Amino acid sequence: MVFISSEEGPPNAGSKVYTVHYFDEKGNMTIRSGGSKAWRNNNPGNMVYIPRGYAVRHGAIGKAGGMAVFPTEEIGRKALTDLLKSSNYNYLKITEFPEKYDKDNAKEYRRMILSISKLDPNTCIKDLKPKEYNQFQEAIERIEGREAGEEDFIEKWYISGVCKKEGVITEYLINKKGKDILISKEDALNLANEGRLHATIVHLKNGTIFLRPEYGSSFYRIA
Repeated sequence: MVFISSEEGPPNAGSKVYTVHYFDEKGNMTIRSGGSKAWRNNNPGNMVYIPRGYAVRHGAIGKAGGMAVFPTEEIGRKALTDLLKSSNYNYLKITEFPEKYDKDNAKEYRRMILSISKLDPNTCIKDLKPKEYNQFQEAIERIEGREAGEEDFIEKWYISGVCKKEGVITEYLINKKGKDILISKEDALNLANEGRLHATIVHLKNGTIFLRPEYGSSFYRIA
């Protein structure tokens, strides 16, 4: 599954932690909840989101909680690697790194990164050997958090037809996993409001509400 966009979602009931909604090319949605923000955002380094900034130029597809959201953990990890090896960071010594990367928590960050990585604090990032660099980035990812939460897949369905009574739509045919299911207009509107249907909600001035195909889609057939 390839995610092409994302957005921050509301917390689940009983939680204060935001969710992340990922969307694939078919409009299906995957919701990540719980766990660490680094896991929810596919962002092992918790890189911040800045419009047209570094994370966006390295594959970010949205933001949540002020952090960049990447389509996969691998892409997020590669973005972190590229950032650490860039001229913005590679000249820093290990002991200097926290002051620039997480200034508000620099003292504790320094203690943890030295404790986890076991590296010489006076070594510059650019001088780290491959094995040492892996230890360095591994320490950062552990500090930022890796706890996995829950992931729910929500398939987006299509309207294949409508049923009318005296010229007024009363029911919709929903194509769910290749099968047509007849549901009421009210239920169809509820599904559209939840983002579960490939449809556009239309409100007329006279109070009438109905669903029409998304832009570029064919008209519904009369069942």
